[in-house]
Amino acid sequence: MGDKTKIQWDDKTVPSKADYYRHHIQSGQDSEFLCSLCDALDVAVSILDEDLNYKFISHATFTNLRIKPGDLSVGDSLSKCHDLMMESGLLTPQLLTENKLSAERQLALSKSAGETEPSIVKLGDGTTYKFIRKTLPNGHTVSMSTDISELVEKDHLLNEALALGDAGYWMYDIASKTYELSPTLESTLTAEDKDRINKEGIFTVVHPEDLPVAEAALKNAKHNDDRFEYTVRILIRSGDYLWGSTRGDILRDKEGNPTKIRAFVKNVTRERYQAKELERAKDEAIAASHAKSQFLANMSHEIRTPMNGILGMAELLANSDINERQRDFVNVINNSASALLTIINDILDFSKIEAGAFELDPMPFDLKSTVIDVASMLTSNASEKNLELIINYPADFERNFIGDAGRLRQVMTNLIGNAIKFTEIGHIITDVGVSPARNGVSFVTISVTDTGIGIDPEKLDHVFNKFTQGDGSTTRLYGGTGLGLSITKAIVEMMDGRISVRSELGKGSTFTAQIPMKVDVNAVEKTFDTTTLAGKRALIVDDINVNRQLLQEQLASWDIEAEAVEDGLKALSQLKTSATNGEDYDLIITDYLMPGMNGKELATIISETDELAHIPIIMLSSCDQPISSKKMKDIGIENYLIKPAREARLYDAIIKTINEPRKTTPKPKEVSQAAPVAGQAPIVKTEILVAEDFPLNRDVVKLMLSDSPYKPVFAVNGEEAVNLYKKAPDRFPIIVMDISMPVMDGHEATRLIQAFEQENGITPKPIIALTGHALKNDREECLKAGMCDYLSKPVKQLDLLDKLNHWLSEDKNSSAAVA
Repeated sequence: MGDKTKIQWDDKTVPSKADYYRHHIQSGQDSEFLCSLCDALDVAVSILDEDLNYKFISHATFTNLRIKPGDLSVGDSLSKCHDLMMESGLLTPQLLTENKLSAERQLALSKSAGETEPSIVKLGDGTTYKFIRKTLPNGHTVSMSTDISELVEKDHLLNEALALGDAGYWMYDIASKTYELSPTLESTLTAEDKDRINKEGIFTVVHPEDLPVAEAALKNAKHNDDRFEYTVRILIRSGDYLWGSTRGDILRDKEGNPTKIRAFVKNVTRERYQAKELERAKDEAIAASHAKSQFLANMSHEIRTPMNGILGMAELLANSDINERQRDFVNVINNSASALLTIINDILDFSKIEAGAFELDPMPFDLKSTVIDVASMLTSNASEKNLELIINYPADFERNFIGDAGRLRQVMTNLIGNAIKFTEIGHIITDVGVSPARNGVSFVTISVTDTGIGIDPEKLDHVFNKFTQGDGSTTRLYGGTGLGLSITKAIVEMMDGRISVRSELGKGSTFTAQIPMKVDVNAVEKTFDTTTLAGKRALIVDDINVNRQLLQEQLASWDIEAEAVEDGLKALSQLKTSATNGEDYDLIITDYLMPGMNGKELATIISETDELAHIPIIMLSSCDQPISSKKMKDIGIENYLIKPAREARLYDAIIKTINEPRKTTPKPKEVSQAAPVAGQAPIVKTEILVAEDFPLNRDVVKLMLSDSPYKPVFAVNGEEAVNLYKKAPDRFPIIVMDISMPVMDGHEATRLIQAFEQENGITPKPIIALTGHALKNDREECLKAGMCDYLSKPVKQLDLLDKLNHWLSEDKNSSAAVA
């Protein structure tokens, strides 16, 4: 840059560099020499006299410190520079003191004519600088600053990468005989281990049995281009050993003498254990292969004998005097046992499939009933894992075919059973599609989709192989012989169909079978009389979208106008809105297992709401009856069906529910004590103050506490809660506080309550936050406001009761200590 170049500083223009330096260097200095020197330096340099007034200020000083040249000149003091930096937010008094950069500190140090320790300072704009000062014998001070932000960021990224990779590094300086360890490696060692390393060497933390391996690798490095590699056990802070894979090299000077040893260490403990597990899986697979023949030979006798007892007793029970619900249970036992026996027969017939001697037995059957029978048989398996079984068989699809229903049932049992086995959370959907018939034949598509563990893309081509599962670990974790999908594929192909799979690891799988089937033209279609259903209105409540869609389609086929919502709160809002508008519902169909508010709780609130209590309720559930028949009747549930509900059963339940008159009795008003037992005094409930502005949420809390020893007293905002408490502070031993409320929020209400307690010498009452804000900082804000505990919505009944019991238990101090 020549002398004619101008430097722009906002609205001020400074002359050329030479003129600039002459302006900022005390006269008598060799300005041209300093100009050239400063041009060659990236470091900001300034010189101060013995009174810490500037004699020289380099161009980089203004740039680094964000100071305009016109604001600071030669002759100004160091303190003025600090004031300018504090005005711009780069410095604070605390930073000056902590890093020993203040003018007062420098004056004290200048008497010793020494060099200050470098200070690494993060300025207010986020940049990081290294500051160093040196006092010369003549009393002048040289101050230098270097921008090391990029180096600091790179060092941070390096340490982050090492931490994420569970790795570290060490370096040994041969001349100084000192070690440098990465922070990630240091964190695994004790102070004693680090001292031993500095005194005796890095190999002091290597397992004694592995020491020869490490020493040999380092010794042989000169034969491998000064590189070495070894895997040994390394002692860590806990006293245990981890497996560390080390790779490194030796650095040499020009004469070939070694100067440094540096090494990268990776924790490979998990990989070592996995390798052992894979080896064990291989051994198990070989053993399973040898045992296969014996397994198949013994299975017939060992399983057929108890199966005979199950089927025989189920048949006798079915012929006895039992009610319809018990008959359903017997049918499930029969269907389950028969399906299991069919699977056993197929396993034993596997050799026939291999030999081509396997035969099908086509007969007329109802495909929809077959699909629902299989799902009903497996419902209990799914409910044990809280999974939802969903059947999507559109009402307008053909359902009567000629084929081997037993073999098709086995195909679906294998596919749905596999889906349940490999799914821990979510649902399993069975979609049935039927193409229009051509020449009397339709293509039936059965797809089973789960939300389970999924299959590795590399394993997809092998899932239908004999005695094969996704991998060895799957077999050990979930069990199974690995025959199910192979048999399924063989049956589908024998029916002239094909089966395929698509999957995403960790997100689930879809198995799809496409089978051509002959339509049974002689079948008599079952019809449903919808005369009494036409024009009726129903509300469907289910948290799963597919279930809502299927029920809406089914009810529409019976001329029922159906609307659907996904949770209890929306259902209550919809019901109250319709009642207000004079458009009442004739029926409510609700799921039982739903997050937040389940079907029982929803039904209870409806039955206790005067304008809604007359609406009959049908409950559907994927698990067996969770409450007694009497209790269901008391809360308005007229019928209870297990999913997937058979079409005829659902129709009969709706006809009965809508057409039969209901007997409703008014609910007694709530009293503040539990129902007394004969001969005992009434149990008085403990009143708790609940601040909640949303009516439906008040209903939920009231329901949750209905069978507890607590009675909620509601305030609709924070101000009302404060006033209620001030009127009778001894009335409420605990307070449940919403956060977002009109008039006054929960934070402010808490502060006012606690200020009132302090002014009047009242022992503080525990205040529990109950809020829809569920982020980490929301919890911290509640605790900071003085609350003792925190619950997020939707709250579970058990969690609410646990918190109340915890803070009101006898061994708790009555003061609201922060949880």
